[in-house]
Amino acid sequence: MSKVKSWMRLLKIDPIPLIMDRAPVYIKYRTALEFFSEDSALIEELSEKLENDKARRKILESQTDNGTWKLKENYSLEEQQRAMQFLLQLKMLAQLYDLGCSREMAPIQKAIIALLKMQKPDGKFPLHYHHHGLALLLLVKYGLGGNPFVDKGFRWIAKRQRVDGGWLSPATMKSGKSFKSSRSDIWASIVILQAFSSHSRLKRSETAMRAAEFILDSYLQKNETNLFPEAEAWNYLYTDYTDTGLFRGGTLRFIEALAPLYDFHEHPKFKKAVNWMLDQQMKDGLFPAVAGLSTKGDFNVTLRFLICLKEMDSAEKRTNVETGEEKNE
Repeated sequence: MSKVKSWMRLLKIDPIPLIMDRAPVYIKYRTALEFFSEDSALIEELSEKLENDKARRKILESQTDNGTWKLKENYSLEEQQRAMQFLLQLKMLAQLYDLGCSREMAPIQKAIIALLKMQKPDGKFPLHYHHHGLALLLLVKYGLGGNPFVDKGFRWIAKRQRVDGGWLSPATMKSGKSFKSSRSDIWASIVILQAFSSHSRLKRSETAMRAAEFILDSYLQKNETNLFPEAEAWNYLYTDYTDTGLFRGGTLRFIEALAPLYDFHEHPKFKKAVNWMLDQQMKDGLFPAVAGLSTKGDFNVTLRFLICLKEMDSAEKRTNVETGEEKNE
């Protein structure tokens, strides 16, 4: 794949017309925000339809007064109760983001405040490093990059970056392994890099650059921890709102983490991943949830890849402006 003016043009088929015709309303809404941002009438129409979305209303109406959601069971240990409450908060905020919610909405503000209250004074969130990374990613997606509590969370995780550029939670290691000699967790590191690369100021930090190098070096390798250790994990492109599904995404998540980082777009492994994704496009223009297994396309996977291509184009344009190349065209 040679250097191109537009990554979007590499698509064999433009899937946007099919998305706008047949996708669920929340996918149509997010597509409109990304690709029809000047069509205020269309965005307003879809926004009104989303307000009546049953799944979204059910989640919002089940929120408690303190901004959290009620756990299905209570845990005897307070620390475990707090950890499970945090995980549920991540699930709900991730789903509500996909359902078109924004921090301008009062329930989202309450949910974000509740999430930040679960953060320790040193910046740490409960559970493991990949949970911490996802919390930061969601907070940045909701527009809180630069918030002092959020940045404290970034500083906390940056201090735990290992020599190889990745991260490794002792709790996710396989038994009998040495922490010192073990390779960092590929999937946890991808989620954490995604948080950094989504942050306008931190995407070019030394932490992000080192993490990107580790992830590129790890492409298509088997993870050595208990988080998706199977080789086929790279083919599972979807994410969902289950305990582990929040962290899935395979090769697409790898691309999502690196798409904002123009410096790595010409890296052979990044280009290999993008080419592989392009090859997964189905006859109707959609992309599968699981490469090699899915018999029909997935609207959410397709939109996520389109957003990557758009972000890659934007990153290239920004760099051209910064270097003055655009003036010479």
